[in-house]
Amino acid sequence: MTPYPVLDDLGLVLITAAGVVIASRSLRIPPILAYMVAGLALGPLTGALAVSPSLDLFAELGVALLLFIVGLELSLAKIRAFGATALIAGCIQVAVTFALGAAVAGLLGFSTSAAVIAGLVAAFSSTAVVVKLLDRAGGLDSTHGRLSIGILLVQDVLVVVVLTTLGGIGSGAEGGAGAGLMGLALALLAMGGLIVAGAAAGRWLLPGFVRWMGPAPEGLFIVGLTWAFGFILAAEAFHLSVELGAFIAGVILAQVPDTEALRRRTHPLVDFFLAVFFVSLGARLDAGVMAATWPAAIALAAFVLVVKPLVIVVILGLLGQTPRNAFLTGLTLGQISEFAFILAALATAAGLVGPDFFGLVGLAGLITIGVSTVLVPNGPALVELLDRRGLLARLPGAAGEEAPAAPGLERHVVIIGMNTLGKMLVSRFRELGEEVLAVDTDTRKLEGLPARTLSGDVTQPSVFEEAGVERALLVVSTLQIEDVNSLVAFRCRRLGVPVSIHAFDPSLIDELLEIGADHLMVSKHDGIRLVEDGLRRLGVIG
Repeated sequence: MTPYPVLDDLGLVLITAAGVVIASRSLRIPPILAYMVAGLALGPLTGALAVSPSLDLFAELGVALLLFIVGLELSLAKIRAFGATALIAGCIQVAVTFALGAAVAGLLGFSTSAAVIAGLVAAFSSTAVVVKLLDRAGGLDSTHGRLSIGILLVQDVLVVVVLTTLGGIGSGAEGGAGAGLMGLALALLAMGGLIVAGAAAGRWLLPGFVRWMGPAPEGLFIVGLTWAFGFILAAEAFHLSVELGAFIAGVILAQVPDTEALRRRTHPLVDFFLAVFFVSLGARLDAGVMAATWPAAIALAAFVLVVKPLVIVVILGLLGQTPRNAFLTGLTLGQISEFAFILAALATAAGLVGPDFFGLVGLAGLITIGVSTVLVPNGPALVELLDRRGLLARLPGAAGEEAPAAPGLERHVVIIGMNTLGKMLVSRFRELGEEVLAVDTDTRKLEGLPARTLSGDVTQPSVFEEAGVERALLVVSTLQIEDVNSLVAFRCRRLGVPVSIHAFDPSLIDELLEIGADHLMVSKHDGIRLVEDGLRRLGVIG
């Protein structure tokens, strides 16, 4: 035992979570579900973990940083990309699912306020679960994948409004209805003030600062987190939810160019805090409460798994989507959101629901997330089964086939380092008719190049993945950084992708060849022609 109980709790949470994730890997269970199972093992099943205020803080930070990441994805370009269909479908789906869910909960005997909260819980789907499942199934670039992400982004904006409303009501709950309305008005006013102040900073302060910090990704990461926590603290000072503050910070920062590196570097930190959140969520569930509320939890889960997808199918069909796309999108969004647990906690704190409501929502969430992990990867097979039985044609929607996925990078040349040699190689490969991706940590060096560009640090695995290195025709590093060049050569060798490295120091030649470099540029003075000849001998270019 350490003198700091929170360290004992964190150690227990992380060790158990890691054990369950490793054990469940062969079953292809997503980490989120594994974390909740770990929480059940630590809480209701063994009583080994009692969720402390310190652990609660880590869990809340996880959700706040998740909303920061969601906000970072909401650039104006992406908002336009998911278009009117996702916007209309998302708004109508939330409204209809909320109304139906509240009505069903009322018929099941819920109080009016509990029925309203149950409707809200049912209306929102899990961004974290859906993105991970689509990524695993390779469906992020499919039509139904893009529709699902678009609808989720609309839901995320709406859930922030709901969180703000509940927070405002909760802050004034002790003074009655008048105080509650005043609390809500003050919360909305404070939210407007944060948005205006942040937008001003985003317009006149952040762009130049981010560009200046671009060549130092570690510094940009710290600056980004400072920006996020500044809004989190401001939200707390104005009695708003910290999740709202993080979301506003992310949205404002998303409008600033060249923040891709920040998004990539923040994801691992978010994953850590989210692991704590989902484990603590499972640990909070009380065995007695689950035993008493399981019929209502199953009813809520059934509504989310069956009725909500049908609502989405009908809406998308009426908006002109094919039955296939509508069905797969509805299936993908058939689970309870991680934000449902925050809604339940806020509603409990505001006295809108009883203390058992959180356990009910937790059990329903566990059921729906678990079922989604099975259904979503098998969605295409289910569509084919429905089609063979003639059921797919009975769904509303336009006739036609699914639009092809957006073209990704494939059989392209990745050139790392936009120094003089790198830029010359970009131009030469483009002249040869090759698709080129130029990579550098400094966004200023990427400007004006006749190729696709990616700002990032290639020592980060996420940058390698985003660059599509495993599908590349060739990777070239023109850097004069020994460790980075060695790492690039090693990773390309493991992926089976030809790699050419700038051996700026002759003493590095043997080491690079031993690691697996296919071609070496001994000096930039070799000239482009000699490099081209070497790559032609390798059969990389014609």
